[in-house]
Amino acid sequence: MSSGKTCYDIDPAGDVLCTYTGDGQKEPFLATKTVVPTAKALLYAFLPAGYPHTVTTDYLPYQTYDSLQAFASSITSLLASRAVLEGLGVGSSEASPTGALILKITGDTISRIATILFAHRMGQAIEPECKFYRFLADIFNDAAQFLDLLTPALPYLPKLGVIVSAGVLRSLCGVAANASKASLSAHFAVTGNLAELNAKEASQETVVSLLGMLVGSLVVRLVEDKHKVWGLMIILAGCHLAMNYRAVRAVRMTSLNRQRATIVFREWLESGTVLNPAQVSQRESILMNGRGELSSKTGDYTGFCDFATYGELKGWNPRGYHRYDLETKTYFMGIWHRGGYFYMKIALKEAVKSPLAAWFDAVNHAYHFGSAFKDGLESHYESEKPLGYVDEEQKESIFAALGAAGWDLEANALETRLPVRVRVGDKKGTPEKEGLLRHPGHQESKHD
Repeated sequence: MSSGKTCYDIDPAGDVLCTYTGDGQKEPFLATKTVVPTAKALLYAFLPAGYPHTVTTDYLPYQTYDSLQAFASSITSLLASRAVLEGLGVGSSEASPTGALILKITGDTISRIATILFAHRMGQAIEPECKFYRFLADIFNDAAQFLDLLTPALPYLPKLGVIVSAGVLRSLCGVAANASKASLSAHFAVTGNLAELNAKEASQETVVSLLGMLVGSLVVRLVEDKHKVWGLMIILAGCHLAMNYRAVRAVRMTSLNRQRATIVFREWLESGTVLNPAQVSQRESILMNGRGELSSKTGDYTGFCDFATYGELKGWNPRGYHRYDLETKTYFMGIWHRGGYFYMKIALKEAVKSPLAAWFDAVNHAYHFGSAFKDGLESHYESEKPLGYVDEEQKESIFAALGAAGWDLEANALETRLPVRVRVGDKKGTPEKEGLLRHPGHQESKHD
């Protein structure tokens, strides 16, 4: 170290950890550690290293509300557990240990089967809709706990049904909560610190659960009247869900799922403005509009859009609906409408990586359905540039603006099932001859 120089060890946040003076030759080498207040050091034990620079800005609000909801849940779980033990005959001389064991085994067996089925059926939908499933998990959990409260008052067979139902709900809660938490943690970790973030979250949950158990033990001892237990459960479950709702509401996801993409694209169609993730998080619904709901500019026409296989698109013909088929270079689209309601299905072609452009077209078509239906879909789309037409160059500029606004365009959060693509040509992959593709092609029919 050069004489007269002072050097510092700093953390990612820029805070000084240690100060070094002297070169050890002409001047004594001294190391002075920065004194961290006890309260701050204790807080750092539960936060990711380098906080707040190593996580997103929505990490602390989410974790705060998540800790509060976990505290309430710890108390309700103790009340529910006591009711289950009473229902199994603990403390009763007339209870059969064998009967209690059969109840337990049956409930566990069915719940584990439910875990496998739910993970298989909904596994791919959880990440795009992680906020919805994070909140839904706690609805399942609270519903299971209320069923637990019924067990002491029921005879054997109804009790078996209640225990099995509660076990199934807890299984659904476990799958939805664990998968959605993994997705949220990946969102919060911005410096590749996912493992450490999960470890610190486990530490936070441990402390909150311990506090909840201490308070819950006191509550269980003091509150034994059935009516008071039910009243307390309702209050605590309400607080639990309210805190969980505030937690997921605070999250600002940067992936464009169906609802967020629709909000962003409609705003651009209406005002030419590109919304950022923080603005969209204030508009999106947690429980509604996640299926792909769309509507026209005036609101006279409403419906939804979904991704499908080519067979599903061509073979789906509900009675009484007018049908219109549209084909571009990247996808097939079917539109069905009756009165003020419509369905749209998109089958993406092979080599299409992102469905974002196709979803933009779907939102755009729905937005201008008032004019399209008035003119007739066939005559409307036969026009070289129908109302609302956006060419590929404009789309590229929109997507560039989305990236600049902070959206992650690489994440595919629009498809909630296994992505299926349509290969046009023979089974070996030979493409169709140039000129057979119509852009857009059309065919309109009515099934009465």
